[in-house]
Amino acid sequence: MAHDAEQSPALTDAEAAERIHARFPALATARVVRLGEGTDHQAFEVEGRYVFRFPKSDEAAEHLKWEARLLAWLGPRLPLPVPDYRFLAHPAADLAAGFAGYEKLPGTPALLVEPERLDLSDLGRRLGAFLRALHALDPAEAAALGVPADDDPELEAWSAAAVDDLRLAVEHSHMEPHRAADWEQRLRVRPTEGRGAPRLVHGDFAAEHVLVDSHGAPTGVIDWSDACVGDPARDFAGLLHWGGAPMLTASLETYGAVSPAVLTRARWFAACRAVADIAFGQTQGRPEYIAAGQRALTGLGKHPPFDA
Repeated sequence: MAHDAEQSPALTDAEAAERIHARFPALATARVVRLGEGTDHQAFEVEGRYVFRFPKSDEAAEHLKWEARLLAWLGPRLPLPVPDYRFLAHPAADLAAGFAGYEKLPGTPALLVEPERLDLSDLGRRLGAFLRALHALDPAEAAALGVPADDDPELEAWSAAAVDDLRLAVEHSHMEPHRAADWEQRLRVRPTEGRGAPRLVHGDFAAEHVLVDSHGAPTGVIDWSDACVGDPARDFAGLLHWGGAPMLTASLETYGAVSPAVLTRARWFAACRAVADIAFGQTQGRPEYIAAGQRALTGLGKHPPFDA
């Protein structure tokens, strides 16, 4: 979920470069260019080789600290690469929140690759194996690294945010009002039944956070700032949002069987994510997110109601 803490002013490329150059002498002449901005961080590319993330709030900064610890622990335990934060700048007078950087992983975010160019079934099987390894890790060890427990197990904030995002989508003509009325009814029904033991989850396992090579094979998983000890359905929702039922079905070939309740919650989380994408795309001027959210809702609309 997005963090609601007060955010710091956005950094310019020059301001980010000044901070990176000052903290890391080995990068004192490195070129710094903006990569993008999300809810919680700004990202900059350094010398074409590194990615530096600047938290936009104190809360996001705390997340970045434990994220770095988590990824150092996860690296040797997962079948796909994850970022390794080589550069850690602790809080200082010029930037109270601090910042961190890692060497870029190879590949392109799958969000930026046309879906028809990807073998979604093959990707699903590979990512199912990845999630199986992730969800099998000891949640207590992750918690000891600072990974938080799910802060909204009853899904109240998820539901409220999704309804708000849905209304923004209608306001900007990204969805017809008659369709929105049905979606609003579905999103208000929170599927909290049948939850099993919490697992370590990525939390935002969607196309923009899976890197693929020129052949469409996965090369890494990035942005672990939403990781938590919570419902594994959140990770399956990312696959469902991205590649629909075929991709999710393929993932279960390598992950193993899950209960119908997990699939119900995955559909619900995927719908929340879809309307969030549309809202994010609208507010940030990112049409690829609007398109991804609309495509996901079209696929999800073919399923029965989430409480069926």
